[in-house]
Amino acid sequence: MPTDRCRSRDEPGSGSAISRTRAGVMLLAGTLSAASVLADTPSTGPEDKRASSEKVAADSSKATVRAGSSTAKGTARGGPTSSPVAAAQRLALTTGLTSTHSTLKPDLSTLSKPAASKPAAASASIVEEPPTARALRLITACQSRFENVIDYTCTFYKRERINGRLTPLYVMAMKARTKPKSIYFKFVDPYKGREAIFVEGQNDGKILAHDVGFTKFLAGTLELEPSSSRAMEDNRHPITDAGIGALIDTVARRWAAELSSDESVIVFDSDMTIGPRHCQLIESIHTRRQPDFLFYKVRLFIDSELNLPIRFEGYDWPREPGAPADLAEEYSYIDLKLNVGLGNIDFDACNPQYSFSRF
Repeated sequence: MPTDRCRSRDEPGSGSAISRTRAGVMLLAGTLSAASVLADTPSTGPEDKRASSEKVAADSSKATVRAGSSTAKGTARGGPTSSPVAAAQRLALTTGLTSTHSTLKPDLSTLSKPAASKPAAASASIVEEPPTARALRLITACQSRFENVIDYTCTFYKRERINGRLTPLYVMAMKARTKPKSIYFKFVDPYKGREAIFVEGQNDGKILAHDVGFTKFLAGTLELEPSSSRAMEDNRHPITDAGIGALIDTVARRWAAELSSDESVIVFDSDMTIGPRHCQLIESIHTRRQPDFLFYKVRLFIDSELNLPIRFEGYDWPREPGAPADLAEEYSYIDLKLNVGLGNIDFDACNPQYSFSRF
């Protein structure tokens, strides 16, 4: 005779309701017990509750993880994944002392980790300043800065290509005043001791100059027209165009007329040095020759603290495609000191510290 247990199994209708009732009571009891435990257990906040929930979820999914572990391992053993090191490397200008040719080095800042992607809306709102506009803005800022300069002193370095020949590097002690425009040069090398003075509106607009050695003994102090052949010897520009102010104005005028997004390549490097001075480099290159363009390439170094150019390089057009560009002229203003209080005596041939005499 079948037992009651067997009868309940053999007669579906009789035992299923009782089983479901018992299961429901046990589930309700378990739920109340769990709620009681959670209510009586100390908690530090939502983190603990979330950790408990995650533990329960983790325990319930162990079988699934074990079942899928072989699949995951198989995927891991698949082909190599892409690495940031394998990405294309950007190139940046090297820093340090200037040279006639710029070399390139890999920018390793992209190799540490991939750059985080920005939201589309944020990226769209950032508009990068065009290189031409940036160059013009920076040189205009130099013009504004120079308006506050009354005078300055420096060591002036000059080298120019004249009739296809590059002159020696001239080194001169320089004094300059903006109003009236006044320039004083004393040669350090070569022709040590040679001096020249020009003051706008004085000395009939002429340069007062003297040579050294036997030439000085014979000629004494000379009065020269600024554009005369004697005054322009070994010079591409007259003394009236000398100085930082004239350099800034010339570059600003030429860049405004010559630079274009279609035919100009402009490079910026904010980590350059000229001697001990930290500078920003602006390099402009014309991709197509124009008859009224003076230079193929210009490199202007702006002192980051003074916001004034302290070095200029101009390069002639390459003789043939692919050939290096020859240096046409370079000027440097080293140890530049602004608004030092120069007076008329600093631009007077009668200054006892100068040597404007016949013997």
